Amino acid sequence: DENRHVLTLRLTKLLLNQDLMLSLFSFYSPSDRDAYLRPYVSYKITDRLRIDGGANILFGQKNYTQFAQMEHNRNVYLGLRYSF
Repeated sequence: DENRHVLTLRLTKLLLNQDLMLSLFSFYSPSDRDAYLRPYVSYKITDRLRIDGGANILFGQKNYTQFAQMEHNRNVYLGLRYSF
């Protein structure tokens, strides 16, 4: 195929007086039937201390498409941030 179509979506929800943030950023290609998802969560413990976590998830039906060829690069991360 000469053309690749990609749809992008970002969903964000703030909860608990904006101390908790839930987010999802995604790419989906209907022409290649592959996707890249980035879920993210952040919780503000205090005004100076915040914990973050998320993942990078790639998948597709055919292993030669853009996101499917990086399928083995999936990861999960967790972080703690102190601001002063």
